[in-house]
Amino acid sequence: MPAPHRHKFVAALLAFIVGGLGLHRRYVGDARWWIYPLWLIGGMAVFALLGSKRHFWILVPALLPVWIGFAQSMAIAVTEDARWDARHNARSALASQNGWNCVLLAIVVLLVGTTICLTSIILSAQYY
Repeated sequence: MPAPHRHKFVAALLAFIVGGLGLHRRYVGDARWWIYPLWLIGGMAVFALLGSKRHFWILVPALLPVWIGFAQSMAIAVTEDARWDARHNARSALASQNGWNCVLLAIVVLLVGTTICLTSIILSAQYY
């Protein structure tokens, strides 16, 4: 019986949009997807408890799952189709055929992800 086909673009888009919640890892079948939201919620809870400009640096480790999601989105988007299929669609009857959609998504991820990452690091350094 063939397994469901996992689309590379969908996984990269999930990693970009909701990477901090680990839904992209759940989509590809990773059993440890729950670590992402646990880390994110825990970090945000610590920040909410301390909540002042002096403790703004806590956002840097608290948002780590979001940044990992951006990096994984980029990695997924630039992975070759054959390699993606060998890893995630070995028992699928379909073959991936991604084109410019993954390239354009990688460009958007690079621009937006870098902006968000650097902005939060700079603000944390200023308030620290």
